[in-house]
Amino acid sequence: MANLVETRIAWFKTRGHGSMTHMMLNECEMQFIEMAQGGDGTCTQQGNIREEYYKGFPDSFFQQVCDGMKWQWR
Repeated sequence: MANLVETRIAWFKTRGHGSMTHMMLNECEMQFIEMAQGGDGTCTQQGNIREEYYKGFPDSFFQQVCDGMKWQWR
């Protein structure tokens, strides 16, 4: 799981190698913060992100990504 955390952090830090707008990254931040707190990532009205893309991932995965990105989830 640690490798997946590092991969996701690297992806976000490069804004998807330049493919993500700042708005898209902000939406991901909001989703990850919500999922780090046990939610499903629906806060951006784009569906159940956790169920669709991260099924079975524990809250700790999202917490670690948030920590790596310095996104305040607590």
